[in-house]
Amino acid sequence: MKHLHRRVTGRAGRWAASLHGVGDRLAQRRPLWMVTLAIDEANLSEGLRAACAASAMLLLGLLFDHPDFSWAAIGAFWTCLADAAGTRRMRFVSMTGFAVLSTFAGGVAALAAGHGMFTAALAVLAFSWAGALARIWGAAAAQVAILAATACVVMVTHPLHSVAQAVPFLSIYLFGCLFATVLSFTVWRIHPFGPGKRAIRSAYLRLAGIARDNARYLKRSGGHADAGGSAHGASYRSQARAALEAARVALAAVPPARAGNSALFDNLLLALSDGERIFAYLIAVTHACEREQHRLRHDPRARRSLEVMSLLLRRLGQSLQRHPESVPRQLQRRLADSGRRLEAALGALLPLQLNVDFMELGLPRATRRPWRLAAAHVLAQAWQTLRVNASMRSLGWRHAARVALATTSGFLLVESLQIPFGYWATMATLLILQPSVSTTWPRGIERVAGSVAGGLLAVLIGLAVHTPLAISLVVFPLIVATMALRRVSYSLHVMFMTPAFVLVADYAMPASEMAYAMSRLGNNVLGCALALLATFFLWPDREADDLDQRLAGAVSANLQYLLGVLAAGGKWDSSIAHLRREAGLASNNAEQVVQRLRIERRLDRSSGTGLAALRTLPLLRRVAGSTARISLSPDAVPATPVLLAWIAGVGREIDALLRGDASVPAPGDCQATDLSTLQADAVAQVLLLRILLRQQLGATVPPGNSSAP
Repeated sequence: MKHLHRRVTGRAGRWAASLHGVGDRLAQRRPLWMVTLAIDEANLSEGLRAACAASAMLLLGLLFDHPDFSWAAIGAFWTCLADAAGTRRMRFVSMTGFAVLSTFAGGVAALAAGHGMFTAALAVLAFSWAGALARIWGAAAAQVAILAATACVVMVTHPLHSVAQAVPFLSIYLFGCLFATVLSFTVWRIHPFGPGKRAIRSAYLRLAGIARDNARYLKRSGGHADAGGSAHGASYRSQARAALEAARVALAAVPPARAGNSALFDNLLLALSDGERIFAYLIAVTHACEREQHRLRHDPRARRSLEVMSLLLRRLGQSLQRHPESVPRQLQRRLADSGRRLEAALGALLPLQLNVDFMELGLPRATRRPWRLAAAHVLAQAWQTLRVNASMRSLGWRHAARVALATTSGFLLVESLQIPFGYWATMATLLILQPSVSTTWPRGIERVAGSVAGGLLAVLIGLAVHTPLAISLVVFPLIVATMALRRVSYSLHVMFMTPAFVLVADYAMPASEMAYAMSRLGNNVLGCALALLATFFLWPDREADDLDQRLAGAVSANLQYLLGVLAAGGKWDSSIAHLRREAGLASNNAEQVVQRLRIERRLDRSSGTGLAALRTLPLLRRVAGSTARISLSPDAVPATPVLLAWIAGVGREIDALLRGDASVPAPGDCQATDLSTLQADAVAQVLLLRILLRQQLGATVPPGNSSAP
């Protein structure tokens, strides 16, 4: 046993050096929001629907020679933005709710503007506060409310002096909103399984990304391959875990009346179950590639198998979206064949099994209540939530006050200085401001970058497009791109939205596109500056520094996953799948806290929990990889009680260490005998995890571990 312990701790020593490099590289890595483009999230159908609705309004304006139909086009576009994904009832409520709320808010603001700047400022203050406060009721309510507030800050620049003058204008705007709603529920209906199919496809594309990343990892050469691979691979696994969770939520949202006795729903659920198994398989493959990277670099079989697997996973995702009524058996057989070739190249027992069983969603299924009962329930919940948040101690209440003051200040500034098209500044402030610095700052950068590129695009288009008909036709592809890419990148969304708005404004009030574009750019920069100033000086709310708790939760969840797999001896069941999912989510949560603290410049990279997290989180990914290999190995046997007790004791020690409790006794060396290779690998990583945390948090390494680094 002493020989085994020396071998294990020696292996831990070799890995420690690479993990120190991982932490250092992770600390210097650029934030993911700077480089990530989820191009696979593009939704062309959504873009075409919005473009048809908006362009139809512009063509009607051309037909009736009525420039105010540009407001109908804007209303149709905003209504499509307000469309909340989910059931038909949710979508209908969100779109019609926006139509009514934005018409009311915009009409009140326009009438207030007709009575002077002071009353207009009061309207902007009230509606921007209400729009930001809606965040407390969830993402769907926040989306509708903030867009209605956007209508307010835009229409306040269109003063109306009487109700008689307001009715025709607001009727045209409301017509555009309702036209988009009717189009979405008649001609351009969304299939009830549409969100689920897209989510499954997105999950498989993320899994393909892991396979492709492993192929690239094996192709790399150089001294920093291990460190860079570990840090880079973690982001792909995090994205895959998030995509699988999104697919789980999308399938849980399908009403039982649609899901019951539906072969299509069963196929999607089975695809999600297969996706979870493929995810575990790829985690194990990642671990094997890291361990054998130097050998596999000179053996092209593994790299080619991973490249083929990536291609097959992409095709599987596309097939499941286009033809979910039939199981893609041929693609699954080819994927299994690719897995066997990869298994032979890796020299590890990693069988890939599909169509094994259905997984439990683990979420409450959507229920359909009568309209009156559903409305009463929602209103009661909304009132209770409002009562709980009606205090300056509430993050949502402070955020609403911050948004209202910043937006109103921007409105007063642009009105006082008579800045042309100043509503773009107030609109930018309203849309950029987020509850914390870590989310406001990247959104502001993305909006400015998108506005710069969009302004240049608007100028180039303006050189060739001059007539109202040409404007109506050119707006169509711009709105398609704006809507299709809004989930891909906020910068791309703003880049195409800028020339679309410039051309629509030119439709209503012809002028120089250069002037429009430059005004929009300058006003967006002004709005971003106001948003950042408000974030830093008006009740600044930073993300809670709960890194200790998140790190402790990640360590605990991963060790519980390891304990469950060791106790089961590689047996795969729903409990093991649940433990693996919890471990992945906990690691993701801890990594997100590290990312937010880095953006806010509050991450201590030199000592304490910050450095411990940077060094520990990559190791937890390796622990999960080692655990996944055990869970998939057909030769795995249940671990001895001695080994299980030792790992549980280390878990209690680490948890106490992160809580600052030194009273928990530290377990000694692992006394288990006859460990398999995979079990010894797991013991080495647990030991290294313990040593790293003790070193970074200033604790003394107990006797018996002196051979470790």
